[in-house]
Amino acid sequence: MDVVVARSAWKTIVDELDRVAPREGVLLPLVALEARTPHPCTSIKLGAIDTLVLAEAHCVPPHLQEQSTVHVEALPTSDAWADDIVADSLRRSPRLRAAAYLHSHPFAFHRTSPSRGDIDGHMKPLLGRNTDAGLEASFSFIACTSWRGSWNLPCFAMDPRERVIELGNSVVVADDDPRVVRALAPRRSRSLVRRWRRHLLRHGFTVTVDDLFGGWIRARVAIAPDLVLVVLFPLDCPASPPRYDLVDTRAQTAHALSLDFSPTAMEVLTLSALAHMEAA
Repeated sequence: MDVVVARSAWKTIVDELDRVAPREGVLLPLVALEARTPHPCTSIKLGAIDTLVLAEAHCVPPHLQEQSTVHVEALPTSDAWADDIVADSLRRSPRLRAAAYLHSHPFAFHRTSPSRGDIDGHMKPLLGRNTDAGLEASFSFIACTSWRGSWNLPCFAMDPRERVIELGNSVVVADDDPRVVRALAPRRSRSLVRRWRRHLLRHGFTVTVDDLFGGWIRARVAIAPDLVLVVLFPLDCPASPPRYDLVDTRAQTAHALSLDFSPTAMEVLTLSALAHMEAA
């Protein structure tokens, strides 16, 4: 797996770690995954990830952290601040996720590894939260001093068996690197999904919408007690059409539907498909 850091994020990281040294520092990293998954709704396994992109880093305000030379902790009162940062970033760049931790070991030279506190206090709880969201791994970036007098940024992963896996030093790349550009890509249009959802609600359907990794939006439309229409909207919709699956929750089966798509006909096509399935 490649681990890359956008140059602008790297500058934020270095400036903050230099500011607090020789005390430990902490930042909020936002990452994107480039992974091989058979379906957007499938859980992402660690071995399926080709690239981990640290696209943004945000400094934790000084009053929301406690530091020493061997310990740093974001205070519980930082949760609201972090939630606002993550929500704003997701609106702007839907592929970003708070799926990693980042702090420093300024006392370590050239290389380091997670401490027992890092593993039990950070990586294990984050593994549980990530798994619930569809990612079977957690990540930790731990900066240490380099022989050049600056910083290295080793990255570590934890798999579902709670094994810590060393991923090596992160590589700094330009902000116009295609992997960074993809990580920060905006959604082409969310208003289309909102309009589609409102249209279905007016026709009496129950619609649940949530965000998946990779910038996908998943909409679940209740058709009957055991039938759900799952519609997956890609990041660049309507340039790329949505995917339709009819899921039988009782039989645990899914059937892909082939529907033509155009932005203006989206509601008509969906309602026609629902009417057809109800009649069947």
